[in-house]
Formats: sequence, C-alpha cells, structure tokens
Amino acid sequence: MSPKAAGLAVKYGYTNVKVFSGGDPAWAKAEQPFVSSAKFVKDDHILLLDLRTADKFAAGHIPRALNLPAAKLDNEYQEANFPEYKGTPIVFYSDNMADTDKALELMRDYGFTKWTYFHGGVAKWQKLGNPVEIGPKPAPAKLTYVRKLASHEISIPDFIKSLTNPDVVILDARTAAEFAAGKFKGAINIPSETMEKSFNEVPKDKPVYIHCGTGMRAEMAYDILKGKGYTNVKLLKANVTFTGDKYKITD
Repeated sequence: MSPKAAGLAVKYGYTNVKVFSGGDPAWAKAEQPFVSSAKFVKDDHILLLDLRTADKFAAGHIPRALNLPAAKLDNEYQEANFPEYKGTPIVFYSDNMADTDKALELMRDYGFTKWTYFHGGVAKWQKLGNPVEIGPKPAPAKLTYVRKLASHEISIPDFIKSLTNPDVVILDARTAAEFAAGKFKGAINIPSETMEKSFNEVPKDKPVYIHCGTGMRAEMAYDILKGKGYTNVKLLKANVTFTGDKYKITD
C-alpha cells in the first residue's frame, strides 16, 4: 500500500517522496516505540498503566488507568506480574519519558508484542478536552487481561482448524507476489487493493475467512465484502508468516 500511496503523491505533484517499505514489522524489529492515539486510549480494550508517583496519579489521571509507579518496575513488578497473554495491548504514560522508555524496554525483554505509549500523558489528554479522574487506583500484584474478539474476527485456533475444512474458503488478501512465496493449501488470493473489482470471485455459499500478513489488509477486504452483501465472512487479526509451505501465526 505504501508504494501505491507514494505513486499518488508523485502524481499530484509532490517531488520529495519516500517509502518506508518495512512498515510496522521493521519498526518493531528495530525496537522503536509505537505511539497510541487518544481515541485508542479512550475506546479500545487495553491495559492502561500510569507510571507516575502515587500522589500525582491521585491528583488526576486518565480514566481506566492503573497506577504502576516506574520505581516498582525495578523490583516489585517482574515478568510474572504482567499478563500471561503476550499479545496484551499495554499502553503506558508518564510525565517522564525516561520512565516510559524503561517500561517499553522491559516489555520487549518480556516478549510482549503490542506495547505502546500515550505521548504527552495527562497534560495532552486534558488539552484534547478529555476529563480526568482523581483518587488512588494502584495496580494489583498480578495484572490481567482477557482478550475480546470483535464479532467479525476469528480466533487463531479456530482459523487453524478451518484450514482442513473443505467447506470453508480461506481468502488471502496479500499481494500476488506474497501469495506465490508462501500460502495456505487451498487458499484463494485476491489482494485487498483489487477486491472492489474482483469480489465476485468469492463464493457466497460458504464461510469465508480472510487473512493477510497482519490483519490490516484483511480488514479492508472484509469491509468491501460486507458492503457487497456478504454475510458469512470473518477475518483473522494476527501476524501470519510463511517459510515455503510452513506457516506461523502469532498475535
């Protein structure tokens, strides 16, 4: 999608255009941090942790946040204190970037894959017109998170089971080149960018499960099919990689 967007920019007259082809996976591999939006912090199913001291937290914090002072990350809170599910979306914030950096580094060391931070903390939150809560709310000794699938998502175990079900259509929304390099046996390939024109190649009389490399293009393809009247469609929101005929699916 990035090269396509860059091509449009050049078409519209921009002359200094570059593409970061590695995208999110390359950014994560380079151990660079991701920033969450205020909307994500407000609406999504996340674990929100305030790294400031207890007195600052009590004076005003982002709703839904738990107070985990950064000082406790040195001894009291180890890997066992965090959720067992390594795909837990954990969002940190503080008024000290050094504390945030320390927390993000620990999440990398512990093997978590969806750690981010809310840049600007409480000050930015209020500047955007959002309310704060007051009072203490210390993080428990054992942090927990229960993943909630959206109604249009399929779990990784259920998706894997479906790979041997002849009555299910596995739809690969990646590019033709990616598909040629590795695919699920029996899958059909319609890239998300051509789905609008090729949707009628997708059967309507069978369940359709869509995947891509991360879930982003699968969701784009899903939205198109839903708009075309498909009702028995779900998507896999996960990381999917192939090495020849072998695959790996992770949160």
